[in-house]
Amino acid sequence: MFPTKISLIGMPSAGKTTISKELAASIGYHSIDLDHMVEEKENKSLISILEDKGSQYFLDMEYDFLKDLQENETIVIGTAGSIIYHEEAMKWLKSNTKIIFIDTDLEIIKDRLSKKPKAVVGLKEKGLDVLWEERLPVYRKWADIEITTQGKNVEKIVSEIQERITSLPQ
Repeated sequence: MFPTKISLIGMPSAGKTTISKELAASIGYHSIDLDHMVEEKENKSLISILEDKGSQYFLDMEYDFLKDLQENETIVIGTAGSIIYHEEAMKWLKSNTKIIFIDTDLEIIKDRLSKKPKAVVGLKEKGLDVLWEERLPVYRKWADIEITTQGKNVEKIVSEIQERITSLPQ
């Protein structure tokens, strides 16, 4: 038996969007990506939103989307890597979802971001290495399950999530 809602947290380019889509499809749930929802609502890229309106506006929008989800809606939520900076959003996720931390090696994240740059809250000010060190313990604090992705394809990761999530207390 799977929980009604499952959320994925982790660094930008950790694979949350891809894994959330595959997980949702494999268990018959809907999948949403909060970053994409913000982009659609604003009709702008995340980079433009962060530059024009700031990170707090972006994080508040993601939280608003979470609060609008229906109680019994079966869904897998791909969150922004920065959602951990919004305490209320994290409290909502903790009380309404099972949180999976997608732990991807920093070198893989650097490689992915070099090939496909993304808007990352705090990147310009702190750099990726500092963000990694700052965020890692926070992801672990909130997570119900931690999944390492090293050496695994998407199918193996999804299978591991399914296996481990069913053993959690509902």
